[in-house]
Amino acid sequence: MLNNFQTTIANEIRFKGKGIHTGLEANVILRPSESNTGIVFVRSDLSNSKKKNRIEAIAPNVSSTYFCTELSNSDGVSVLTVEHLMAALAGARIDNIEVCIDGAEVPIMDGSSIKFIELIDKTGIVNLDKQSKFIKILKPIEIVKDESVARFMPSDKSIIEAEINFEHKEIGRQNIAFEFTPKVFRDQIASARTFGFLSQAEKLNSVGYGLGVNLSNTIVLTEKNIMNYEGLNSKDEFVKHKALDICGDLMLSGYNIIGKYQSVRGGHCLNHKALTSLFKEKDSWKIVDGIDNFFDMETEKLISNTKV
Repeated sequence: MLNNFQTTIANEIRFKGKGIHTGLEANVILRPSESNTGIVFVRSDLSNSKKKNRIEAIAPNVSSTYFCTELSNSDGVSVLTVEHLMAALAGARIDNIEVCIDGAEVPIMDGSSIKFIELIDKTGIVNLDKQSKFIKILKPIEIVKDESVARFMPSDKSIIEAEINFEHKEIGRQNIAFEFTPKVFRDQIASARTFGFLSQAEKLNSVGYGLGVNLSNTIVLTEKNIMNYEGLNSKDEFVKHKALDICGDLMLSGYNIIGKYQSVRGGHCLNHKALTSLFKEKDSWKIVDGIDNFFDMETEKLISNTKV
């Protein structure tokens, strides 16, 4: 049964680590927050004069989708690589939280969301005094760019479908479809790690990205093989990570979404464009209050190898 009330974490959560792009270490404190405050990043290393160091985690504040999702406020204060933490918050159904960070980038941890989920599980989640709200998709919205497609479709559940296709023998064409519930996210999606190609490393480094990449936080592929000695968590870890990114990017709607999201050869840019297009078409969605039995816990399962 879906929790009808908004939530936050029971206690503070602290962690630290290096950013995958800046390569710089940051300390993070997740703090409980009140109803209707949403998810807010606070750059604790900067002056808090007139709240200029606060960045709301909402789609209008997306300032870049180049190899990660970056948020910025009207004063130009930014935080990079928010998607894996946002995915964990979405997967744990946390509506309100303050993310205090003393650097420009969220630590990459192991390249997935599982470390965040484990920290949230350890501290616990509490109900707040206001009812949850959701975006319900009413009409299809589609974005097409070259061979990439993203679309929202009406559904009575929260469904994610993703397809990727890479000309690499370790990846190839992969598909996934699942009902986005806390259990499915934790058990099947959260541990999927980010990945990259060794051939792109020099180009990325030259523009200040990928400076913190190593084999403990990224699946690195050569022209023929995977460099990581431990291999993959699952054969479809690549498409699962794309799905993880989708979960994080869609959380920037400010709500959990009741509907189906389909992505073919998508990424952060297309996810953001789809969300922006959805909000522009005001007759394609509506805000609804929390409703019981939104998730049928008896049918919480992952459906792999489904065509998008």
